[in-house]
Amino acid sequence: MSFAKLIGNERNKIILQRLLRSGRLPFTWLFAGPESVGKRQFALTLAKAANCQQAPARALASHYPEESCDECAFCRRIEEGTFSDLLVIQPEGAYIKVAQTRQLAEEVYFRPREGRHRFFLIDEAAALREEAANSLLKTLEEPPPTSTIILLSSCPDALLPTIRSRVQRLNFAPLSVAEMEQYLAANYRRPAPDTALLARISGGCVGQATAIDISEYRRERRELIELIDLLAAGNNRYRLLKAAEYLGKQEREIFERKLNLLLTLLRDIFLLAAGSPRERLVNIDAADRLETLAQKIELRRLMSWVEKLNQLRANLRININRQVATEALLLSLSRT
Repeated sequence: MSFAKLIGNERNKIILQRLLRSGRLPFTWLFAGPESVGKRQFALTLAKAANCQQAPARALASHYPEESCDECAFCRRIEEGTFSDLLVIQPEGAYIKVAQTRQLAEEVYFRPREGRHRFFLIDEAAALREEAANSLLKTLEEPPPTSTIILLSSCPDALLPTIRSRVQRLNFAPLSVAEMEQYLAANYRRPAPDTALLARISGGCVGQATAIDISEYRRERRELIELIDLLAAGNNRYRLLKAAEYLGKQEREIFERKLNLLLTLLRDIFLLAAGSPRERLVNIDAADRLETLAQKIELRRLMSWVEKLNQLRANLRININRQVATEALLLSLSRT
């Protein structure tokens, strides 16, 4: 994907294209921002622009082109991860190990094998073990002019201060709802209501939007809307206990996902109860059903529910019995 096709983070795009135009690529970058926000795609696009085979005719002498063609062999192979002047390092298990960074330290001083400029991407850079991070310091202090290292991280503050002090940082922000809808409509054809919903539930992160199973999301949402309706009535202890048993037996990842979705639904109901326009909702395609619930539940109850759900989410950090905790929570919410 070329810079022209990238959506969002326009300031970063301008900075990178200006540096390409000047012919001076800083040796080491830190691309920081939430997971799936597009950091890796920006890094690949920079690598393509610097190595595009169609570029020399368009670029001034000693300058890199500002854009890639996305069609030449080099551009395609960079996207596919088979370009010899692009090395991507990822965690092996939980960590990036010292053997991996030592390989980078050796490779970085070789001249490009086939392109104009070499790129080294360190994915999930916060996974660098201390020994591995320290082995990079000398490399970062003595940069060769034909190589660029890009660290990608959603937790930049977890990197060692000695690493952070040696890199130039670009912060990446999630896309706006409008930008996400534009991107999804242009690249992933689906019904307009699906596009509008995905643009909102993805949190502005392209990678998340393309990974979400919209049918499964709606199925889980129906279950939780029924639960909210049950809580609002507050008169069926048996059904509440069965719901708690069902939720509590879920795997932790699924349980946490449903808990987050429940909080999002309560946020939408709160906005409707407070008189906010529907455009502010995340679950905009379920606005009618949520409006009905907003008329049933007082703002005071909604605020209390959100507070107790957040407390349960915080308690998940310790090894609690999820089923027992959920039973106590749902019975408490029905009485609030």
